[in-house]
Amino acid sequence: MLGIDEYLQRIQRLINELPFKLSATINIENRSNVVLYIKGKITFTDETELHFKEYLITVPTFHKVAYSYHYQDKDKQLIFRFDNAEHHTEISTYPHHKHLKDRVLPSNEASLEKVLEEILSTIKEKAR
Repeated sequence: MLGIDEYLQRIQRLINELPFKLSATINIENRSNVVLYIKGKITFTDETELHFKEYLITVPTFHKVAYSYHYQDKDKQLIFRFDNAEHHTEISTYPHHKHLKDRVLPSNEASLEKVLEEILSTIKEKAR
């Protein structure tokens, strides 16, 4: 079973090895190895930014309670955001969903790794 220390190592490695990254900040609150709150910002070479936060607990098992992955352009306009805020009950994957500029879509539970894959794919495509 994955624990807090292993999860933090995985997140740090993911961010440290990230291509197209200009800068990254991450704030970690590890509360007695029971609650973990991660908040961060990654700026990419095209000046887009990912603002993310995850709230995880280890009781009774290690799992993500809440998350938000907000990706915006250099003018601070939304490109997309994945979250599990409980405000779109009409979505089939409630509470998980994806915001675009003009609509909300169903989505499976998001992870930082999957969101970064989508962002990197977009940046690579724009660079062609």
